[in-house]
Amino acid sequence: MKAVTVLSGGLDSTVATLIAKDLGYDLTAVIFNYGQKAAKREINSAKKICEILNIKPIVVDLPFVKQFKKSSLITDKEIPTLKIEELESEKVYETMKSVWVPARNLIMFSIASGFAEALDAKKVFIGINKEEGVTFPDNTIEFVNAFNKALEYGTLNKVKIEAPLYDKTKEEIVKIGHEIEKKLGVEVLKYTYSCYKDNGEDFLHCGKCESCIRRKRAFLMAGVEDKTKYIE
Repeated sequence: MKAVTVLSGGLDSTVATLIAKDLGYDLTAVIFNYGQKAAKREINSAKKICEILNIKPIVVDLPFVKQFKKSSLITDKEIPTLKIEELESEKVYETMKSVWVPARNLIMFSIASGFAEALDAKKVFIGINKEEGVTFPDNTIEFVNAFNKALEYGTLNKVKIEAPLYDKTKEEIVKIGHEIEKKLGVEVLKYTYSCYKDNGEDFLHCGKCESCIRRKRAFLMAGVEDKTKYIE
């Protein structure tokens, strides 16, 4: 069985990839460089994970996305910081608006679906989850269902997006990933990269952006050792 995984090198997409690997899929990972500040670190992380899991990586450059000139991820705008106690506040909506890249998931999932059809694979695994779905509309099962409806007409072999974590929190995702690591006899979570910034070193996280804060909280709540290197 062949499948494609959209692998950013982040925690969620890596655990979705682990799930697909555990299910026995012959995987190809599609990794995107859309001009994001952390592109180099994300790509290096994704490649490391592919190496460990014996997955073929394909890096796709999307230079035109920087022309959208909206998100703090692809412009000189400052990336917001948060405290753990602010993750349940209205401030997360401000952060979402700052880091939102227009149509990013639409673009990436469409391209990944094209690779899937070309590879004669019928599934594309993605890492959308319940926690981010609260603020990001393209991280919801409603988005996935609508996208899959379009794929019925947009692909001849009816490629389908699989979102195994859509109803899971980050805490649950860490637990699932840790269990599959033990089952497969691999260690990949420590090589994932969640930070919105490039901190000058592979796997080194700022520890202050929303993505880092969610990562910290997830490992803490899951009771799993966090081997991540944080600046703060």
